[in-house]
Amino acid sequence: MASRWQSKNGTATAGSSVQEEAARETFVFGPFRLDAEQRRIARNGEQVQLSARAFDILLTLIRHAGTVVSKSDLMARAWPHSSVDENSLRVHIAALRKALGDGHAGDRYLSTVSGQGYCFVGSISKPDETQPEPSGLPYAHNLPAHPRHMVGREQTIREISERLRAQRFVTVVGPGGIGKTTAAVSVGYALLAEFAGQVHFVSLGENCDAVLVPAVTAASFGLPARSNDPSAGLASLLRGRHMLLILDCCEHVIDAAAALAEQLFQEAPELHILATSRELLRVEGEHAHRLLPLASPPEKASLTAASALAYPAIELFVERATSGGSEFALTDANAWDVGNLCRRLDGIPLAIELTAGHVGAYGAGAMVRLLDEHFNLLWEGRRTALPRHRTLRATIEWSYNLLSEAEREVLDRLSVFVGSFSLDAAQAIVATAKDDDAILAIIDSLVAKSMLASSVDPQLTRYRLLDATRVYGQERLAAQNDADEMARRHAAYFLALLENTDGAARDGFPAATDQFGNVRSALAWCFSDRGDRGIGIALTAAAIPLFFKLSLLTECEHWAARAIEALDETAESARRSLALYAALGTARTLTGQFDDLAMTCLNRALALAEKIGDLSGQVRLIDRLHLLQLLTGKFHDALKTARRGESIALESGDPGALSRMHLALGISCHYLGELAASRAYIEAAMSRFGATKDVGGEPTLDYPGRAPITLGRILWLQGYPDRAVEIARKAVSDALTMDHPTMLCRALVWAFDVFYWNEELESYEDSIDRLLAESRTHKLATLEIVAEAMKGIALLTRGTTGPGLAMLKGSVEKLQNRRFGAVAGLSVPLAAALVAANQGGAALDTINQAIAQAGRCGFLMEMPDMLRVKAEALIRKATPDMLQAEQNLAQSLELARQQGALGYELRTATMLARLRQRQGRYRDAEELLAPVYGRFTEGFGTRSLKTASDLLTELRFSRSDRLAGSW
Repeated sequence: MASRWQSKNGTATAGSSVQEEAARETFVFGPFRLDAEQRRIARNGEQVQLSARAFDILLTLIRHAGTVVSKSDLMARAWPHSSVDENSLRVHIAALRKALGDGHAGDRYLSTVSGQGYCFVGSISKPDETQPEPSGLPYAHNLPAHPRHMVGREQTIREISERLRAQRFVTVVGPGGIGKTTAAVSVGYALLAEFAGQVHFVSLGENCDAVLVPAVTAASFGLPARSNDPSAGLASLLRGRHMLLILDCCEHVIDAAAALAEQLFQEAPELHILATSRELLRVEGEHAHRLLPLASPPEKASLTAASALAYPAIELFVERATSGGSEFALTDANAWDVGNLCRRLDGIPLAIELTAGHVGAYGAGAMVRLLDEHFNLLWEGRRTALPRHRTLRATIEWSYNLLSEAEREVLDRLSVFVGSFSLDAAQAIVATAKDDDAILAIIDSLVAKSMLASSVDPQLTRYRLLDATRVYGQERLAAQNDADEMARRHAAYFLALLENTDGAARDGFPAATDQFGNVRSALAWCFSDRGDRGIGIALTAAAIPLFFKLSLLTECEHWAARAIEALDETAESARRSLALYAALGTARTLTGQFDDLAMTCLNRALALAEKIGDLSGQVRLIDRLHLLQLLTGKFHDALKTARRGESIALESGDPGALSRMHLALGISCHYLGELAASRAYIEAAMSRFGATKDVGGEPTLDYPGRAPITLGRILWLQGYPDRAVEIARKAVSDALTMDHPTMLCRALVWAFDVFYWNEELESYEDSIDRLLAESRTHKLATLEIVAEAMKGIALLTRGTTGPGLAMLKGSVEKLQNRRFGAVAGLSVPLAAALVAANQGGAALDTINQAIAQAGRCGFLMEMPDMLRVKAEALIRKATPDMLQAEQNLAQSLELARQQGALGYELRTATMLARLRQRQGRYRDAEELLAPVYGRFTEGFGTRSLKTASDLLTELRFSRSDRLAGSW
């Protein structure tokens, strides 16, 4: 371990030494300066006493700042020639924390990453990157205490400093709690040397009278209070002086602060001004720097403790969570919850600090749920903070109280939105007596005052309230009499938005997909005690395509069930009832709830479609009913249903509908082992325009690869392995780019067998992992279990027998409990794995059960392979039954020939030929295998055909040897 460190860092080798490396290393962080050459660390010039090993540990962590260093690597560095346990390392880490004051007064340098190691999280600079205080010059600055550790703001400080140098007058703008004052003070310290200490800080936050702004500012410079014109006195004092003036917290005295800043900027040409405000001063010479939230991980990010620390919001959260002595530690298990918290807090530093202070009491996961249930605006922060920064409520109220009455009314009403919203949506909900131009002016003012965020894309401007501000506004709105009216307007607006989205646009839902949070919120109100059930039913029906587009099937099921319960309370249309029953039945089917309720809902919807003469709707519903019957193992019923659908499609004259029913017929025949008929139906479906096109803009069960993958499966069985795999690869590649998780998962499951049959799962494992992740994320329970079975099979093919067999066996048992119709197919690899593990008896029980189940339901597609695997199990029993094994192999061969399944026929023929070879029946073996092998026209590079070819060669040599011996 030590040698690896030496090689990695270039130390302690023949050509260099620790001293030579250290001579180039001096690090500055906070008040500390670490000189690696002299092995000395000082705090504000005073040496800090550390043991040699503690110094080595600290130096190693600093050299790898921002990354996690494992415990074993640290121990190898500090004890290169000794073997020690982790307790020794923990003792020295504790000593380091004590010596550095880690966790006190907000200082944070060392972070523990549970189960991995330690990470240095302080901001480090080299001596030549800092500007030392010039000796001999008096420092007249009155800056507040230097912020010890500015998380995620280093680049911001540099950018503001550059703009001040070039443009003289910069206003840092942003919402309350985002860190404007901290940034301004940090800039002041960064520029101390440039201004020879002449940096002056004036806090206007405690001044409630705008008239006094010039006087307060003048008094801070020591000018006499009796001056009749403090502004003129200030200008005279500052004229010709090279100085940085920081005017902090200008928003509540904005007019007076703007006038003073403009006058000083014009009359003192050497003066640089840095202001902070929640809105721009809007005066001559001003340049804006909008302070952005700290970066948080995206919603779907896969986080570990180490990768999470790359996001400044999480780094700040961890620092604040541990600074007060909390036992909290960032781990791989809680990293996603912490990232979710920071994202929910909009990356606002104050909100993160206040929330992080309570994570030790609740835990990260509970904190997420707490935010969902009630966004706490009263959690207190530092006692020494300004009153407006001690709670989130105080921060928001500070800004809220500066708004006009009209601005407050609009902000309160906008709090009904969740997430972003358009100007049209805002005007529809606000809808006061004011005209649209007046509302737009108020919204623009709220944006300018950092109470409302805006973003512009090529098509549309979006607005958004920060979550804390939205919760505050909701509390204000709830106290008023028109809260329910705003909620009704909100629900009605999104109902109109969804109903006006035509079929062509629904492929992408450009205006609705990013509005799902608002749709969900509107539905929650509609079905609440104070809600409007009529709007709720209509909104649920209109949102069904959106639920399917976003693969939110569990939520679709929930709201469809709520709407159906409310149908008796309203005079609903048959079409809406049809849509709701169809959605509930389909959602339950796709989430793996193969029960009577799903079947009843689909049949009820089909009856409604027949009643109103909706032929297209009947085709869609028959497609869903067909899928449910396949999944529950009712293969003969599924074939009848598909034939019924074909008749309706012919009546409708819709080529897309007919293609869909031919696809359903092809899949039914495929399961029943009727390969020729199956291929004919699939090719007919693929040859006709619109084979997978949505009908009427409604959600469909088709996906682009459904027909091609089915064709690939058939081609493999018929003896065309190269073409089969080529088609499957193309379909999988297309599926992986599909923006539809549910359909992606179904495509990946359907394609799996082609790669499994062809014995090349190595190229498919990434797809299995993707399937597992997507099915878990979207709560597709049955597909998740199937994915786990596939993962188990993949592990078995790689020789990882124990975990693979356990995963596959457990998955098969779960699928049997869920009444999954095709579970018999997964029993084939399970029985084969049991045979390979010398568990012949268990293998025989498994395959017998699968054969019986397949026979009862007509699942004949894999019956030839089941019989082959049964023969293997009989041979591998404690007492082999060779006669019965040969009979099963003969049955397998005959059935494969009847079905036209040349792929299975080759497998069985190879096994039976190998058995006859062992019996010395070389001619019989060759005469059995050679004709089967000879019918192949491709796939000679696949494992099955190579095995058969090698066996034929062996058989011919064996026959030759016997002939030679007889002579």
